[in-house]
Amino acid sequence: MSEETVVSRDFYARSLEEQQDFLTQTWCNQCQEIDLGMKNPQEFSTESRLWIEGDCLKCGTKTITELVEEDEDE
Repeated sequence: MSEETVVSRDFYARSLEEQQDFLTQTWCNQCQEIDLGMKNPQEFSTESRLWIEGDCLKCGTKTITELVEEDEDE
């Protein structure tokens, strides 16, 4: 079983509206709360996953938001 290569992506290449959505629509496992927000976003991808990592605005713990690519054709 081979490991997928993690690729760093430019979070700030997204539209300001998308950035704002991803920075506010979060879940913190430490706080057990939704939509606390995150700072210091970094975006990554592999062949099968796309996610943004950042720091919870309330407690500072690393927060990960998984992104799901939607098909525009449906």
